Amino acid sequence: MIPKEKIEAILAEQELTDYRWISPKEIVVAQWVRVKCMFGCSDYGTGTCPPHTPSVTECERFFSEYQTGLIIRLSIFADKNDYPSDWSKAMTAKLLETERKIFISGHQKVFLLNQTCCSICKTCVGNRHDCKDKSHSRPSPESFAVDVYQTARNAGYDLNVVTNPGEMNRIAIILIE
Repeated sequence: MIPKEKIEAILAEQELTDYRWISPKEIVVAQWVRVKCMFGCSDYGTGTCPPHTPSVTECERFFSEYQTGLIIRLSIFADKNDYPSDWSKAMTAKLLETERKIFISGHQKVFLLNQTCCSICKTCVGNRHDCKDKSHSRPSPESFAVDVYQTARNAGYDLNVVTNPGEMNRIAIILIE
């Protein structure tokens, strides 16, 4: 059994307050998400993105190995033509620290799907083999074929495409066992 109070204390310490507990069975995995990565995302081919991620079928299987998860919404008012990179890097640091603290608390299978494609290095070498920071690079939910909009809606979030400018919502998922 997951000690939710202990994990919620870790989330509060990291100032991650907008989250919902979910069953990984509620995560919607879809082939169309992978196709959108392939044809429409400028990060396709970088280190934590397809084709350097498991197949859609393998992603579904991966999620089935977990009993508990968190969906975390991170929000900022932004212009989608001027991505808030510094904010995103700060959120990634908080999420990685949260994952580390959950791991140290006895959950060795904890795994973070980051709120964005990995952006730790200024220049990505473009593959996992040569990654300069393998211990901190994490894939996004989308790179694991997660239909983020439907998964967030299933968790009770009202998530829509960003208007310009407007509130930008980024979604991270932490799987815990």
